[in-house]
Amino acid sequence: MGLPDLVGGGPLQVSSQRLSEGVYDRLVTDIRTGVLRPGDPLRDRDVAEHLGVSRTPVREAIQRLERAGLLDVWPGRQTKVRELGGDDTTRLYEYFGELCAMHVRFGMGRAGDPDVDCEPVHKAARGLAETDEAAWADAFVGFMENVAACDVSVRGRLLEDHLPLMSIVLRRAPEIAGDRLRLSADLNSAIERGATDAATDAIRALFGLDG
Repeated sequence: MGLPDLVGGGPLQVSSQRLSEGVYDRLVTDIRTGVLRPGDPLRDRDVAEHLGVSRTPVREAIQRLERAGLLDVWPGRQTKVRELGGDDTTRLYEYFGELCAMHVRFGMGRAGDPDVDCEPVHKAARGLAETDEAAWADAFVGFMENVAACDVSVRGRLLEDHLPLMSIVLRRAPEIAGDRLRLSADLNSAIERGATDAATDAIRALFGLDG
């Protein structure tokens, strides 16, 4: 099976010291958008050829992707986009529910800061409330990206290490998941009112957690 067409296409236009980061960003985008799907093989030679870089930054990016939980790597054998079993999905759902609730609480706590523009969060929440089931996972990840942008002190870890893996997890909702569309409307209403507790309760319910 060959390498899928990657987002953006063509060689990376970055400085040599940032090649590994550029490869990582490109592959994260492809995993998050479903261009690279769970179980798809990832060969460093194919990626290097497609992006017009050497295999060294590709290998460095693959190591980072493995640490982030996005790839399964068997040295000397094969590398694949991570496939999650039922138990893995349930545990990660619970983890991400707690994590997202915490970030929403932090983000809403910055709403009164004149240096913070929270309108993108409101816009993303409205979009989430209006989306359908097929597009919900991508809309929720986009919502959390905007939440993270409200708090520069914590957003790096959320954006770089957690959201890419969460985008995989959300594609396969376990039985504990709440009613996504109804609870997304509740979340949007809470954010419009500035009701932090109601917003975090809606997030936790979306992930099947107790109030």
